[in-house]
Amino acid sequence: MNIIIKFILVSLLILSSNSCKQKETSLKNSKVKQYTKFISEMKSKGFTTGNILIYENSEIVFQRSHGLRSIDPIDSLSLNSQFRLASVSKQFTGEAIMILKQAGKLNYDQKVNTILMDFPYDNITIKHLLHHTSGLADYIEIIKEKFVPQNSNKRYILGNNEILEIFYTNNPSLDFQPGEKYEYSNTGYLVLASVVEKVSKQHFRNFLKENIFTPLGMSNTTLFNYQEGIDPNMPNRVFGYQKDYELNDYKLNDYHIVNDARGDGGIYSTLNDLFKWNMALANYKILPKEYQEEAWSQGMLNNGEKTKYGFGWFLEDKSKPKAVSHAGGWVGFVTYLYNEIETKSGYIILTNNSTDTAFDIKNAIDSIRADVPYALPKK
Repeated sequence: MNIIIKFILVSLLILSSNSCKQKETSLKNSKVKQYTKFISEMKSKGFTTGNILIYENSEIVFQRSHGLRSIDPIDSLSLNSQFRLASVSKQFTGEAIMILKQAGKLNYDQKVNTILMDFPYDNITIKHLLHHTSGLADYIEIIKEKFVPQNSNKRYILGNNEILEIFYTNNPSLDFQPGEKYEYSNTGYLVLASVVEKVSKQHFRNFLKENIFTPLGMSNTTLFNYQEGIDPNMPNRVFGYQKDYELNDYKLNDYHIVNDARGDGGIYSTLNDLFKWNMALANYKILPKEYQEEAWSQGMLNNGEKTKYGFGWFLEDKSKPKAVSHAGGWVGFVTYLYNEIETKSGYIILTNNSTDTAFDIKNAIDSIRADVPYALPKK
């Protein structure tokens, strides 16, 4: 009798498990249909959606590519296209600083001018830069106002060394005293990349490749040495563009004078490489958990008030599941990366057509994941 009862119980457990798996598969298929329907509806309204990848429980469930990689010559995007990440690059800068911290080569509370001797402020720490609480002026505005080209016919492309030389020479006043408030700062992350270079004695590009990209198999990710034309070493590079409505044609939106700045942007990558990155973070493959969790801890102001920014990551309001994210926008590119650490789920959005619909795409993905109706952007 006992054997029969055990057999029945085991059979019921197997049936229950199979039923749960069937429901899970059915739900997954339903969402894939919704994602496909959304992309189709966007196309029918004339919206380009760029490259999208969605994953659940460590498994890619949906990915699509729709748009132009280049307009001269005309070439379509593919899943292997390498997009400029813009400010999504900041999380790699934060990770680089953390790698140096773990190696005992710097401290978060260390004054920046103990590393960069020309840095003109003596009360700003590494942590101030990481948390956007430094008060540093915007280097892009400084370049706009103070850079004097020697050749008015030349298209200049400035990197960190040139930018910081102009910044230090002009020594702009702080917008506020360090730690007094949170204010998003591209300057802070540009300085952090130079800190990495000084401490590691490597170019930031090589440091990232050696310590992050190569170990994780991110073979299509690089800190790009910007050039305007086609680079034979990057055949899948994506160019930013926009619609010229007066001429009813496309025009490039890819160049900016500070396009070789590093730390706050400048990294190019693909959907699959960013999926590897998200999964490596969720599985603590780069740093041990006790170190990595610091990147996802709230910054704190002098008055004890907490911010919603970690080390290169915006921290989501909801406490469960733990989720971090970041958006990027520069020239023609708008990008977004969302990573649910605890569930090992998330998504990546990469666009290059100067779109204002990237966050409509994000909101639609959020809606489908939550099993609620999505909205399409207005024409």
